[in-house]
Formats: sequence, structure tokens, C-alpha cells
Amino acid sequence: MPRTQIRAALTEFFLNQAIPYVGTVYPARAYLKEQDYEQNAMSFYTQSINGSGCVLVINLPKDDRVREAMSGRGAVNDKWVHPVDLELFFANTSGDPVVAQVEYDQSVDAMVIAIRSNPLLGDPQDVWSAGEFEYGVRHRQSQPFTGEDGLTVFIYGVVSCEVWEWIAGPVPQ
Repeated sequence: MPRTQIRAALTEFFLNQAIPYVGTVYPARAYLKEQDYEQNAMSFYTQSINGSGCVLVINLPKDDRVREAMSGRGAVNDKWVHPVDLELFFANTSGDPVVAQVEYDQSVDAMVIAIRSNPLLGDPQDVWSAGEFEYGVRHRQSQPFTGEDGLTVFIYGVVSCEVWEWIAGPVPQ
């Protein structure tokens, strides 16, 4: 179950969750300018938003695959852990930072609840566990800021969890 299947499972899961204000889910970054990435990406991702809207971008920054039991050379019994960073690019065009924060919080709350209420992410073939164990589900956000128009309130955030696979059986060919 390679990274491609985990990325696909996450994309499909969040496309089908009806998270408030989330309109688009990208399986990877669709914008790559490094300088001032958050601010420039915020404008790129949210340029067509009217009211409140959020774009979700899936990042798999690393993985760790570890053998968990002696199974002989012809078999595996491995834990493959994929740390996941779900980037949130949120914009609110009302100009009211309190409204923007409340609506952003609604998106984050719904994401955390979705992960914790379905730790297989709807894909039991590829996902053994998500958002569980010691790491759980974590969130961090930027301070809200306004764009050049002075009215659009932007919030950049990240919801993080681990997605685990358990690979047992014969060595894949």
C-alpha cells in the first residue's frame, strides 16, 4: 500500500465529508512559489471565494516503515506510518475577523470529528488507523491577516495526524 494509495484515500475521504466551507481538496500542493508561501498560496487558492471558503491541501512529508515481528525473509509484518499535514487555506470576504475565526473553527472542528469518527478513512483496504494512538489529531493556525484589499481575512492552518498501514503476509512481488 504505497503513498499513492494513502494520498488517494485521504483525498477521497475529505471530498466526501461535507466539511463546512471546504470547497476544494487538492491531493498535493498546486502552488509552489517558496518565498512568502503562505500569503501567496492563500491568494492563489482562495481567489474565487465569496463569503467564507476553505481549500484543503494534503501533504505527506515523510513515512516510516518498520518491521514489527520476525516473519522470515519470505514474509512481512510491518507497520508503515505516514504523518499527514492537511493544510487549510481559509478566506472570509466580510472583513470581520471574529466571523472569519468562528467559521474557520467550524471547518477545523468538522475535520477533527471526521477523522476521529472514521479512523479507517472509509478505506479499510489501505488504512489500518488514522488519528489514533499517542499522536492523535493536532491543529495549529496562523494569526489571521488581511489581504491587499484590507477586507478579506485569511487564516492558514494545519490539521495533522498519522495514517498507519499494517502490512502482513508474503513479500510483495
